[in-house]
Amino acid sequence: MSNNKVLSLTTLASKRHDMKERGGINWLIDLFIKELPNYIKELQQAVNSGDGEAVYLAAHKFKGSASNLGAVGMVALCRQLEESGHAGDIQQAKWIMENVVPKETKRLKEALEQEKLREK
Repeated sequence: MSNNKVLSLTTLASKRHDMKERGGINWLIDLFIKELPNYIKELQQAVNSGDGEAVYLAAHKFKGSASNLGAVGMVALCRQLEESGHAGDIQQAKWIMENVVPKETKRLKEALEQEKLREK
């Protein structure tokens, strides 16, 4: 992936502003981090099933949630997984899940934890 950005700070700043009246953004970050393993598990199950449509749908759902927090790196990966699922290229989806998603997940969690510290 040529873009090394993990998070869109503009999206996060906007979300932080929107959430100020509701106790800040940290609960939303916590919820996303808590749900992250479920999104990945759902994607992995779809890939393992060999069903391109299931891969597309799981990636699409994950992309929406990631996009809500400005997780641009994960959104780009989800787009690639959507395309692989749509094309029925399960090998490509499997490769992305094994080689790229774990690294991006780790980077994203670290970046989100840093954002939580900014809120305090």
